Amino acid sequence: MAYHKHKHRPLTLRQQRFIEQYLILGNATEAARRVGYTTLSAGVHLKQLPHIAEAIRLRRSAEARRAQIDRATILRELARIAFSDMGELADWGPKGVKLLEKSDVPADQRAAVAEIATSRVGGSARIRLHNKQHALDSIARHLGFFERDARHQPDGPAARLAAADSARAKLRARIEALAAAQREAPAEKSVEPPGEA
Repeated sequence: MAYHKHKHRPLTLRQQRFIEQYLILGNATEAARRVGYTTLSAGVHLKQLPHIAEAIRLRRSAEARRAQIDRATILRELARIAFSDMGELADWGPKGVKLLEKSDVPADQRAAVAEIATSRVGGSARIRLHNKQHALDSIARHLGFFERDARHQPDGPAARLAAADSARAKLRARIEALAAAQREAPAEKSVEPPGEA
């Protein structure tokens, strides 16, 4: 009951500035420091206060509505980068590397391309993809994998590799379920990821 009592407490000016900075930076500690809090744990503490957490949630949802972006859209775009396959963009072998024709490359794979450059001498091409690791990390944070797993850090390199493989498998299953739900849903309906409703 205490949670609901404090959920609607008015925000102080400093708390409002903290929320603004947090939404810009995405880092609670740095946001707290920028608005004048001196303890290192101030940002984490502020973010956990029910009325501040609620204000952050409301501001984020309002920003997403204004931009017409929902969770499914973000996850789809991140998944296109995270699960891209260079083999669908180019072919290579003993004779070198050959880019596939644009019409032969699926749209999901094209979305992962950050840059295509050709050299002035020889006309060779270079493909640079968006950062797959960053996309995977973003998806995992978005789905809350890091928050839950932070309490259970594995010991040793073998355990960390096993945990990473397990997290990757969970992440792929969750994204595949989201994609399947998106394909089954009518075009005008927004689909929330499984377990988020």
